[in-house]
Amino acid sequence: MNPPRKQKKSLMMKSMLVMLSASVLLTACGGSKDASTDSSEPTPIEIQTLNYATEFVDNTNVIWKEFEKRTNTKLDITWLPPSSATDKVNVLLASGDLPEVTFVESLTNPQLQKMIQQGAFWDLTPYIKDYPNLSAPNLEEMWTVSKVEGKNYVIPRYYPSYGGGAFPILRKDWMDTLGLQTPTNMDELFDVLVAFKEKDPNGNGQADEIPYAANHGTVNFVYGVFNGTQGDWKLKDDKLVPVITEDASRDAVLWLKKAFDAGLFPKDFAIMQYSQTVDLISGGKAGGTSQSMNHAWVTGSRIRDVVPTADYMPLTYLENAAGEKYTPSGVPYYGVYLIPKEVPEAKMKKIMEFFDYGYSKEGNELATYGIEGEHYTIKNGRKIPTPQSEIDHLGDGNFNNLFHLISDDMSIGAVGMPDDVYNRNVEIVNERKTIKTSNPGNELYSEAYNKYYPDIKKKSGRYAHQSHHWQRYDRKL
Repeated sequence: MNPPRKQKKSLMMKSMLVMLSASVLLTACGGSKDASTDSSEPTPIEIQTLNYATEFVDNTNVIWKEFEKRTNTKLDITWLPPSSATDKVNVLLASGDLPEVTFVESLTNPQLQKMIQQGAFWDLTPYIKDYPNLSAPNLEEMWTVSKVEGKNYVIPRYYPSYGGGAFPILRKDWMDTLGLQTPTNMDELFDVLVAFKEKDPNGNGQADEIPYAANHGTVNFVYGVFNGTQGDWKLKDDKLVPVITEDASRDAVLWLKKAFDAGLFPKDFAIMQYSQTVDLISGGKAGGTSQSMNHAWVTGSRIRDVVPTADYMPLTYLENAAGEKYTPSGVPYYGVYLIPKEVPEAKMKKIMEFFDYGYSKEGNELATYGIEGEHYTIKNGRKIPTPQSEIDHLGDGNFNNLFHLISDDMSIGAVGMPDDVYNRNVEIVNERKTIKTSNPGNELYSEAYNKYYPDIKKKSGRYAHQSHHWQRYDRKL
Protein backbone atom coordinates (compact mmCIF):
# COMPACT_ATOMS: atom_id res chain seq x y z
CA MET A 1 0.00 0.00 0.00
CA ASN A 2 1.40 3.43 -1.02
CA PRO A 3 1.69 6.12 1.69
CA PRO A 4 -0.69 9.07 1.49
CA ARG A 5 0.46 12.02 -0.66
CA LYS A 6 1.07 14.29 2.35
CA GLN A 7 3.21 11.62 4.05
CA LYS A 8 5.12 11.10 0.80
CA LYS A 9 5.93 14.84 0.66
CA SER A 10 7.06 14.78 4.29
CA LEU A 11 9.43 11.87 3.63
CA MET A 12 10.88 13.67 0.65
CA MET A 13 11.53 16.84 2.71
CA LYS A 14 13.24 14.78 5.43
CA SER A 15 15.47 13.11 2.84
CA MET A 16 16.44 16.46 1.38
CA LEU A 17 17.27 17.85 4.84
CA VAL A 18 19.44 14.82 5.60
CA MET A 19 21.33 15.24 2.31
CA LEU A 20 21.77 18.98 2.91
CA SER A 21 23.03 18.37 6.45
CA ALA A 22 25.48 15.76 5.21
CA SER A 23 26.75 18.16 2.58
CA VAL A 24 27.30 20.94 5.13
CA LEU A 25 28.99 18.50 7.51
CA LEU A 26 31.35 17.24 4.80
CA THR A 27 32.25 20.78 3.82
CA ALA A 28 32.96 21.73 7.43
CA CYS A 29 35.06 18.61 8.13
CA GLY A 30 36.95 18.55 4.83
CA GLY A 31 37.54 22.26 4.34
CA SER A 32 41.10 21.96 2.98
CA LYS A 33 42.24 23.85 -0.10
CA ASP A 34 42.54 20.56 -2.05
CA ALA A 35 39.03 19.44 -1.17
CA SER A 36 37.45 22.75 -2.11
CA THR A 37 39.50 22.89 -5.30
CA ASP A 38 38.45 19.38 -6.34
CA SER A 39 34.75 20.18 -5.94
CA SER A 40 34.90 23.44 -7.92
CA GLU A 41 34.89 24.09 -11.64
CA PRO A 42 38.34 24.29 -13.30
CA THR A 43 39.78 27.80 -13.35
CA PRO A 44 40.59 29.02 -16.88
CA ILE A 45 44.05 30.63 -17.04
CA GLU A 46 45.40 32.46 -20.07
CA ILE A 47 49.21 32.30 -20.36
CA GLN A 48 51.75 33.58 -22.87
CA THR A 49 55.35 32.38 -22.54
CA LEU A 50 58.60 31.58 -24.30
CA ASN A 51 59.18 28.09 -25.72
CA TYR A 52 62.44 26.73 -27.13
CA ALA A 53 60.95 23.41 -28.26
CA THR A 54 61.13 22.48 -31.93
CA GLU A 55 57.50 21.33 -31.74
CA PHE A 56 54.93 23.04 -29.51
CA VAL A 57 52.41 20.94 -27.60
CA ASP A 58 48.71 21.82 -27.30
CA ASN A 59 45.84 20.87 -24.99
CA THR A 60 45.77 17.31 -26.36
CA ASN A 61 49.19 16.63 -24.84
CA VAL A 62 49.25 14.30 -21.83
CA ILE A 63 51.41 16.65 -19.70
CA TRP A 64 49.12 19.60 -20.48
CA LYS A 65 46.13 17.49 -19.37
CA GLU A 66 47.95 16.28 -16.26
CA PHE A 67 48.76 19.84 -15.17
CA GLU A 68 45.12 20.79 -15.66
CA LYS A 69 43.99 17.76 -13.64
CA ARG A 70 46.41 18.31 -10.75
CA THR A 71 45.77 22.07 -10.50
CA ASN A 72 42.07 22.07 -11.43
CA THR A 73 42.66 24.56 -14.23
CA LYS A 74 41.80 24.97 -17.90
CA LEU A 75 44.94 26.25 -19.59
CA ASP A 76 45.05 28.48 -22.64
CA ILE A 77 48.76 28.79 -23.48
CA THR A 78 50.29 30.81 -26.30
CA TRP A 79 53.86 29.62 -26.91
CA LEU A 80 56.31 32.20 -28.26
CA PRO A 81 59.27 31.02 -30.38
CA PRO A 82 62.56 32.71 -29.39
CA SER A 83 63.06 34.17 -32.87
CA SER A 84 60.00 36.43 -32.53
CA ALA A 85 59.31 36.51 -28.77
CA THR A 86 60.79 39.95 -28.05
CA ASP A 87 58.87 41.67 -30.85
CA LYS A 88 55.59 39.97 -29.92
CA VAL A 89 55.96 40.82 -26.24
CA ASN A 90 56.70 44.46 -27.06
CA VAL A 91 53.60 44.65 -29.25
CA LEU A 92 51.52 43.12 -26.44
CA LEU A 93 52.86 45.57 -23.85
CA ALA A 94 52.26 48.53 -26.15
CA SER A 95 48.68 47.43 -26.82
CA GLY A 96 47.85 46.99 -23.14
CA ASP A 97 45.72 43.97 -24.10
CA LEU A 98 47.56 41.44 -21.96
CA PRO A 99 46.94 37.78 -21.14
CA GLU A 100 46.29 36.90 -17.49
CA VAL A 101 49.87 35.64 -17.19
CA THR A 102 52.27 37.77 -19.24
CA PHE A 103 55.87 36.68 -19.84
CA VAL A 104 58.59 39.28 -20.41
CA GLU A 105 62.19 38.23 -21.02
CA SER A 106 63.87 41.23 -19.38
CA LEU A 107 62.79 43.09 -16.27
CA THR A 108 64.47 46.21 -17.65
CA ASN A 109 62.16 46.33 -20.68
CA PRO A 110 61.31 50.07 -20.90
CA GLN A 111 57.61 49.58 -21.64
CA LEU A 112 57.33 47.08 -18.80
CA GLN A 113 58.97 49.48 -16.34
CA LYS A 114 56.60 52.24 -17.39
CA MET A 115 53.57 49.98 -16.93
CA ILE A 116 54.76 48.88 -13.48
CA GLN A 117 55.06 52.54 -12.46
CA GLN A 118 51.52 53.12 -13.76
CA GLY A 119 50.17 50.29 -11.57
CA ALA A 120 49.29 47.96 -14.45
CA PHE A 121 50.30 44.80 -12.57
CA TRP A 122 49.58 43.20 -9.22
CA ASP A 123 52.03 43.88 -6.38
CA LEU A 124 52.54 40.29 -5.22
CA THR A 125 54.69 41.16 -2.19
CA PRO A 126 52.03 40.54 0.49
CA TYR A 127 50.86 37.28 -1.08
CA ILE A 128 54.09 35.33 -1.68
CA LYS A 129 54.32 34.08 1.91
CA ASP A 130 51.01 32.22 1.48
CA TYR A 131 52.52 29.85 -1.09
CA PRO A 132 55.05 27.44 0.47
CA ASN A 133 56.85 26.43 -2.71
CA LEU A 134 57.14 29.94 -4.13
CA SER A 135 58.40 31.24 -0.77
CA ALA A 136 60.87 28.38 -0.17
CA PRO A 137 64.23 29.53 1.30
CA ASN A 138 66.21 28.38 -1.76
CA LEU A 139 64.26 30.89 -3.91
CA GLU A 140 64.79 33.88 -1.62
CA GLU A 141 67.57 35.42 -3.75
CA MET A 142 65.42 35.09 -6.87
CA TRP A 143 62.66 37.17 -5.28
CA THR A 144 65.09 39.70 -3.80
CA VAL A 145 66.97 40.57 -6.99
CA SER A 146 63.79 40.79 -9.07
CA LYS A 147 62.19 43.51 -6.94
CA VAL A 148 61.24 46.84 -8.48
CA GLU A 149 61.57 49.69 -5.98
CA GLY A 150 61.39 47.19 -3.14
CA LYS A 151 58.27 45.37 -4.35
CA ASN A 152 57.63 42.05 -6.10
CA TYR A 153 55.58 42.74 -9.20
CA VAL A 154 56.83 39.64 -11.01
CA ILE A 155 57.02 35.90 -10.59
CA PRO A 156 60.61 35.21 -11.67
CA ARG A 157 61.15 32.16 -13.86
CA TYR A 158 63.88 30.34 -11.97
CA TYR A 159 67.15 29.59 -13.73
CA PRO A 160 70.47 28.53 -12.17
CA SER A 161 73.14 31.22 -11.90
CA TYR A 162 75.73 28.99 -13.57
CA GLY A 163 75.56 26.65 -16.55
CA GLY A 164 73.41 28.89 -18.73
CA GLY A 165 74.44 31.54 -21.22
CA ALA A 166 75.68 31.21 -24.79
CA PHE A 167 79.27 29.98 -24.47
CA PRO A 168 81.35 27.67 -26.70
CA ILE A 169 80.61 23.94 -26.81
CA LEU A 170 83.05 22.09 -29.05
CA ARG A 171 83.32 18.68 -30.68
CA LYS A 172 85.76 17.00 -28.28
CA ASP A 173 85.92 13.96 -30.54
CA TRP A 174 87.32 16.21 -33.29
CA MET A 175 89.89 17.65 -30.88
CA ASP A 176 90.89 14.14 -29.80
CA THR A 177 91.22 13.01 -33.42
CA LEU A 178 93.56 15.92 -34.15
CA GLY A 179 95.45 15.66 -30.84
CA LEU A 180 94.30 19.10 -29.66
CA GLN A 181 94.02 20.36 -26.09
CA THR A 182 90.90 22.14 -24.82
CA PRO A 183 91.35 25.88 -25.54
CA THR A 184 91.61 28.20 -22.53
CA ASN A 185 92.05 31.57 -24.29
CA MET A 186 91.02 33.26 -27.53
CA ASP A 187 94.27 32.50 -29.40
CA GLU A 188 93.96 28.82 -28.58
CA LEU A 189 90.28 28.82 -29.58
CA PHE A 190 91.23 30.38 -32.91
CA ASP A 191 93.90 27.72 -33.50
CA VAL A 192 91.47 24.89 -32.69
CA LEU A 193 88.90 26.25 -35.15
CA VAL A 194 91.57 26.62 -37.85
CA ALA A 195 92.52 22.97 -37.31
CA PHE A 196 88.85 21.99 -37.62
CA LYS A 197 88.80 23.73 -41.00
CA GLU A 198 92.08 22.49 -42.39
CA LYS A 199 92.79 19.03 -40.95
CA ASP A 200 89.68 17.02 -41.85
CA PRO A 201 88.58 16.01 -38.32
CA ASN A 202 85.53 14.12 -39.65
CA GLY A 203 87.87 11.98 -41.75
CA ASN A 204 85.87 11.93 -44.96
CA GLY A 205 88.66 13.38 -47.09
CA GLN A 206 86.66 16.49 -47.96
CA ALA A 207 87.03 20.08 -46.76
CA ASP A 208 83.39 20.26 -45.72
CA GLU A 209 83.71 21.06 -42.02
CA ILE A 210 82.21 24.27 -40.62
CA PRO A 211 84.51 25.18 -37.72
CA TYR A 212 81.98 27.25 -35.74
CA ALA A 213 78.22 27.45 -36.38
CA ALA A 214 78.03 31.15 -35.55
CA ASN A 215 75.43 33.86 -35.86
CA HIS A 216 75.48 37.39 -34.45
CA GLY A 217 74.16 36.21 -31.06
CA THR A 218 76.50 33.25 -30.59
CA VAL A 219 79.64 35.42 -30.81
CA ASN A 220 78.67 37.93 -28.10
CA PHE A 221 80.85 36.01 -25.64
CA VAL A 222 83.90 37.31 -27.55
CA TYR A 223 83.21 40.87 -26.32
CA GLY A 224 82.79 39.55 -22.78
CA VAL A 225 86.10 37.67 -22.84
CA PHE A 226 88.11 40.61 -24.20
CA ASN A 227 86.52 43.07 -21.75
CA GLY A 228 86.55 40.73 -18.76
CA THR A 229 82.94 41.57 -17.96
CA GLN A 230 79.41 40.49 -18.75
CA GLY A 231 76.71 42.65 -20.27
CA ASP A 232 76.89 46.08 -21.87
CA TRP A 233 78.80 47.83 -19.08
CA LYS A 234 82.04 47.52 -17.17
CA LEU A 235 83.25 49.16 -13.99
CA LYS A 236 86.19 51.50 -14.64
CA ASP A 237 87.56 53.94 -12.05
CA ASP A 238 84.39 53.38 -9.99
CA LYS A 239 82.22 54.43 -12.94
CA LEU A 240 80.04 52.44 -15.32
CA VAL A 241 81.29 52.79 -18.88
CA PRO A 242 79.76 51.22 -21.99
CA VAL A 243 81.67 48.18 -23.23
CA ILE A 244 81.07 49.20 -26.83
CA THR A 245 83.47 52.19 -26.56
CA GLU A 246 86.32 50.27 -24.92
CA ASP A 247 89.58 49.42 -26.70
CA ALA A 248 89.01 45.80 -25.72
CA SER A 249 85.86 45.79 -27.88
CA ARG A 250 87.99 46.90 -30.83
CA ASP A 251 90.21 43.88 -30.15
CA ALA A 252 87.11 41.68 -30.02
CA VAL A 253 85.97 42.94 -33.43
CA LEU A 254 89.44 42.34 -34.86
CA TRP A 255 89.35 38.76 -33.55
CA LEU A 256 85.93 38.22 -35.15
CA LYS A 257 87.13 39.73 -38.43
CA LYS A 258 90.19 37.47 -38.38
CA ALA A 259 88.00 34.42 -37.73
CA PHE A 260 85.58 35.39 -40.49
CA ASP A 261 88.38 36.03 -42.99
CA ALA A 262 89.86 32.63 -42.13
CA GLY A 263 86.56 30.97 -43.01
CA LEU A 264 85.81 29.82 -39.47
CA PHE A 265 82.17 31.04 -39.57
CA PRO A 266 79.43 30.45 -42.14
CA LYS A 267 79.59 33.12 -44.84
CA ASP A 268 76.09 34.37 -43.98
CA PHE A 269 76.51 34.16 -40.21
CA ALA A 270 75.48 37.81 -39.73
CA ILE A 271 71.93 37.12 -40.92
CA MET A 272 71.51 33.57 -39.62
CA GLN A 273 68.86 32.68 -37.03
CA TYR A 274 69.75 30.72 -33.89
CA SER A 275 67.74 27.74 -35.14
CA GLN A 276 69.96 27.63 -38.23
CA THR A 277 73.10 27.40 -36.11
CA VAL A 278 71.51 24.51 -34.20
CA ASP A 279 70.69 22.77 -37.49
CA LEU A 280 74.32 23.16 -38.61
CA ILE A 281 75.81 21.70 -35.45
CA SER A 282 73.16 18.96 -35.28
CA GLY A 283 74.01 17.88 -38.83
CA GLY A 284 77.42 16.69 -37.66
CA LYS A 285 79.59 18.91 -39.88
CA ALA A 286 80.21 21.81 -37.49
CA GLY A 287 82.87 21.88 -34.79
CA GLY A 288 80.94 23.91 -32.26
CA THR A 289 78.64 26.78 -31.43
CA SER A 290 77.57 28.79 -28.37
CA GLN A 291 74.88 27.26 -26.11
CA SER A 292 74.06 26.57 -22.48
CA MET A 293 75.67 23.51 -20.93
CA ASN A 294 72.61 21.26 -21.13
CA HIS A 295 73.05 21.29 -24.91
CA ALA A 296 75.96 18.93 -24.41
CA TRP A 297 73.09 16.44 -24.69
CA VAL A 298 70.03 18.39 -25.92
CA THR A 299 71.95 19.14 -29.12
CA GLY A 300 74.69 16.55 -28.56
CA SER A 301 72.20 13.69 -28.84
CA ARG A 302 71.09 14.99 -32.23
CA ILE A 303 74.72 15.03 -33.38
CA ARG A 304 75.07 11.41 -32.22
CA ASP A 305 72.09 10.48 -34.39
CA VAL A 306 74.34 11.40 -37.32
CA VAL A 307 77.76 10.63 -35.80
CA PRO A 308 77.39 7.98 -33.04
CA THR A 309 80.89 8.69 -31.66
CA ALA A 310 80.38 12.46 -31.34
CA ASP A 311 81.29 14.10 -28.03
CA TYR A 312 79.99 17.65 -27.55
CA MET A 313 81.79 19.32 -24.62
CA PRO A 314 81.23 22.77 -23.02
CA LEU A 315 84.26 24.92 -22.28
CA THR A 316 84.77 25.92 -18.65
CA TYR A 317 86.19 29.39 -19.28
CA LEU A 318 88.23 31.52 -21.68
CA GLU A 319 90.99 33.84 -20.49
CA ASN A 320 91.85 37.28 -21.89
CA ALA A 321 95.27 38.92 -22.31
CA ALA A 322 95.09 40.33 -18.78
CA GLY A 323 94.71 36.83 -17.36
CA GLU A 324 91.03 37.33 -16.41
CA LYS A 325 88.95 34.18 -16.71
CA TYR A 326 85.53 34.68 -18.27
CA THR A 327 82.59 32.36 -17.82
CA PRO A 328 78.88 33.21 -18.15
CA SER A 329 76.76 33.52 -15.03
CA GLY A 330 73.74 35.52 -13.96
CA VAL A 331 70.92 36.18 -11.54
CA PRO A 332 68.95 33.07 -10.47
CA TYR A 333 66.11 33.61 -12.91
CA TYR A 334 65.55 34.15 -16.62
CA GLY A 335 62.41 35.98 -17.66
CA VAL A 336 59.48 37.04 -15.49
CA TYR A 337 55.72 36.51 -15.32
CA LEU A 338 53.31 39.32 -14.46
CA ILE A 339 49.59 39.35 -13.63
CA PRO A 340 47.70 42.43 -14.91
CA LYS A 341 45.75 44.36 -12.28
CA GLU A 342 42.60 43.81 -14.36
CA VAL A 343 42.64 40.18 -13.18
CA PRO A 344 40.38 39.92 -10.08
CA GLU A 345 42.13 39.24 -6.77
CA ALA A 346 40.50 35.81 -6.37
CA LYS A 347 41.79 34.72 -9.76
CA MET A 348 45.21 36.23 -9.11
CA LYS A 349 45.42 33.98 -6.06
CA LYS A 350 44.42 30.98 -8.14
CA ILE A 351 47.18 31.82 -10.63
CA MET A 352 49.65 32.04 -7.73
CA GLU A 353 48.38 28.64 -6.60
CA PHE A 354 49.06 27.26 -10.09
CA PHE A 355 52.62 28.60 -10.04
CA ASP A 356 53.12 27.31 -6.50
CA TYR A 357 52.39 23.82 -7.81
CA GLY A 358 54.75 24.35 -10.75
CA TYR A 359 57.51 25.32 -8.31
CA SER A 360 56.90 22.26 -6.14
CA LYS A 361 59.12 19.17 -6.57
CA GLU A 362 56.15 17.24 -7.99
CA GLY A 363 55.16 19.96 -10.47
CA ASN A 364 58.76 20.68 -11.39
CA GLU A 365 59.47 17.07 -12.24
CA LEU A 366 56.18 16.64 -14.11
CA ALA A 367 57.10 19.59 -16.37
CA THR A 368 60.55 18.23 -17.19
CA TYR A 369 60.38 14.45 -16.89
CA GLY A 370 56.68 13.59 -17.09
CA ILE A 371 54.97 10.75 -15.26
CA GLU A 372 57.00 8.03 -13.55
CA GLY A 373 56.49 4.63 -15.17
CA GLU A 374 55.09 6.19 -18.32
CA HIS A 375 57.79 8.68 -19.31
CA TYR A 376 60.72 7.60 -17.18
CA THR A 377 62.07 4.98 -14.81
CA ILE A 378 64.59 5.50 -12.01
CA LYS A 379 67.96 3.77 -12.14
CA ASN A 380 70.84 4.54 -9.76
CA GLY A 381 69.01 7.67 -8.65
CA ARG A 382 68.70 9.09 -12.17
CA LYS A 383 65.59 9.36 -14.33
CA ILE A 384 65.86 7.27 -17.50
CA PRO A 385 63.40 8.30 -20.23
CA THR A 386 61.17 5.82 -21.98
CA PRO A 387 60.32 6.09 -25.70
CA GLN A 388 57.02 7.73 -24.65
CA SER A 389 58.99 10.68 -23.27
CA GLU A 390 60.03 11.75 -26.75
CA ILE A 391 56.57 11.08 -28.19
CA ASP A 392 55.04 13.43 -25.60
CA HIS A 393 57.73 16.10 -26.18
CA LEU A 394 59.33 16.12 -22.74
CA GLY A 395 62.75 17.54 -21.96
CA ASP A 396 63.98 20.94 -23.11
CA GLY A 397 60.95 23.04 -24.08
CA ASN A 398 57.16 23.19 -23.64
CA PHE A 399 56.19 22.80 -19.95
CA ASN A 400 59.86 22.68 -18.98
CA ASN A 401 60.03 26.24 -20.36
CA LEU A 402 56.93 27.29 -18.43
CA PHE A 403 58.36 25.92 -15.16
CA HIS A 404 62.13 25.61 -15.07
CA LEU A 405 63.57 22.78 -13.02
CA ILE A 406 64.75 24.20 -9.69
CA SER A 407 68.14 22.57 -9.81
CA ASP A 408 71.52 22.93 -11.52
CA ASP A 409 70.14 20.20 -13.77
CA MET A 410 68.03 22.86 -15.49
CA SER A 411 71.17 24.27 -17.09
CA ILE A 412 73.53 21.28 -17.08
CA GLY A 413 71.27 18.22 -17.36
CA ALA A 414 68.81 16.88 -19.92
CA VAL A 415 66.39 14.01 -20.27
CA GLY A 416 68.34 10.92 -21.34
CA MET A 417 71.79 12.45 -20.75
CA PRO A 418 74.33 9.63 -20.23
CA ASP A 419 76.14 9.45 -16.89
CA ASP A 420 79.54 10.29 -18.36
CA VAL A 421 78.24 13.47 -20.03
CA TYR A 422 76.30 14.48 -16.91
CA ASN A 423 79.20 13.86 -14.51
CA ARG A 424 81.54 15.89 -16.71
CA ASN A 425 79.00 18.74 -16.78
CA VAL A 426 78.85 18.66 -12.98
CA GLU A 427 82.65 19.03 -12.84
CA ILE A 428 82.60 21.88 -15.35
CA VAL A 429 79.82 23.84 -13.63
CA ASN A 430 81.47 23.40 -10.23
CA GLU A 431 84.67 24.90 -11.64
CA ARG A 432 82.67 27.70 -13.29
CA LYS A 433 81.21 28.54 -9.88
CA THR A 434 84.71 29.43 -8.66
CA ILE A 435 84.97 32.13 -11.37
CA LYS A 436 83.27 35.44 -10.71
CA THR A 437 82.90 37.46 -13.91
CA SER A 438 81.27 40.75 -13.01
CA ASN A 439 78.11 42.12 -14.60
CA PRO A 440 77.86 45.59 -13.01
CA GLY A 441 74.99 46.76 -15.19
CA ASN A 442 72.82 43.73 -14.51
CA GLU A 443 69.13 44.62 -14.01
CA LEU A 444 69.93 48.35 -13.65
CA TYR A 445 67.19 50.52 -15.11
CA SER A 446 67.79 53.92 -16.70
CA GLU A 447 65.30 55.81 -18.86
CA ALA A 448 68.07 57.55 -20.81
CA TYR A 449 69.82 54.23 -21.40
CA ASN A 450 66.65 52.55 -22.57
CA LYS A 451 65.78 55.44 -24.82
CA TYR A 452 69.08 55.78 -26.67
CA TYR A 453 71.37 52.80 -26.13
CA PRO A 454 69.37 50.00 -27.83
CA ASP A 455 69.40 51.91 -31.13
CA ILE A 456 73.12 52.69 -30.80
CA LYS A 457 73.88 49.06 -30.04
CA LYS A 458 71.69 47.81 -32.84
CA LYS A 459 73.37 50.07 -35.40
CA SER A 460 76.89 49.36 -34.23
CA GLY A 461 76.25 45.63 -33.97
CA ARG A 462 74.66 45.43 -37.41
CA TYR A 463 77.54 47.42 -38.90
CA ALA A 464 80.20 45.35 -37.15
CA HIS A 465 78.74 41.98 -38.17
CA GLN A 466 78.02 42.67 -41.83
CA SER A 467 80.85 41.01 -43.74
CA HIS A 468 81.16 43.73 -46.39
CA HIS A 469 81.72 46.34 -43.63
CA TRP A 470 84.50 44.47 -41.78
CA GLN A 471 87.36 46.35 -43.43
CA ARG A 472 85.84 49.80 -43.06
CA TYR A 473 84.75 49.08 -39.49
CA ASP A 474 88.31 47.97 -38.70
CA ARG A 475 89.70 51.27 -39.98
CA LYS A 476 87.12 53.32 -38.06
CA LEU A 477 88.09 51.60 -34.82
